[in-house]
Amino acid sequence: MIGMGHEFMGDGLASLSFNLQAAITLESIARELRAWHNTGLRIAIWGGAGESAAFLQTHGLDANRFPLVVDSDPASAGTSVPGTGQTIRSPNWLLENPVDIILIPCHWLATEIVRQIDAAHIAYEGILIPREGRLVDFHAADMILA
Repeated sequence: MIGMGHEFMGDGLASLSFNLQAAITLESIARELRAWHNTGLRIAIWGGAGESAAFLQTHGLDANRFPLVVDSDPASAGTSVPGTGQTIRSPNWLLENPVDIILIPCHWLATEIVRQIDAAHIAYEGILIPREGRLVDFHAADMILA
């Protein structure tokens, strides 16, 4: 830009790069979520408040396509996910209504949540977490990071 110092130009390019990468990440995860939905597998989302609610809103996980949300906080059961409207259920609900896939939007909480899932003997075929702009199998990611 005319009259702007090199520092400003560098900051502007870094900002543009960040925004572009964020858009690519959003589209990548949205594409994966559409593909998972189209499999017909039953998918539960673990977490209905805070960061998880923001993930659901950001990625368009509406109540029609992704109706099953559970949360570890007993006080959340029976309430709705802000912005997307799913009724939040207790984890015990999954004991009588098993799902194929559990999506944990907050990857930094995944290890503790998986401990809770396993301790409660909740059945599942796979657990997905967001990682580096994609949805990955928690157990595979856990092995790589260990």
